[in-house]
Amino acid sequence: MEVCRGEMRNSKSPKRSKVELYAKVLEVIKQYPEGSRVTKMSYGVGVPIDRLKTILSDLTTYGLVQTITDEEEEGVYYTLTPRALDFLETYWKMRSFLEAFEGERSKGSFTF
Repeated sequence: MEVCRGEMRNSKSPKRSKVELYAKVLEVIKQYPEGSRVTKMSYGVGVPIDRLKTILSDLTTYGLVQTITDEEEEGVYYTLTPRALDFLETYWKMRSFLEAFEGERSKGSFTF
């Protein structure tokens, strides 16, 4: 086991896919309706800030995240768009279906 940004992780656990990372970032932002800053997200997601900034750029390009600039605090906050909420709903549904199919397949009762 190794500790990665406060999370216990098995060093042999599979690497997270890009879509899993996107969903995790969106879930962390969702916890802060007023907007989340990069540092807070970095800890919540468990990735370095430079990698997170690349992910946020992708999510902004896809129309899932928007930025809000706070002139007083000189900071950038990230919030979800309605499209991001649709993405998360669909992601979690698909993930549960896939897990159910995988469970059936491992029991030998589900074939293609």
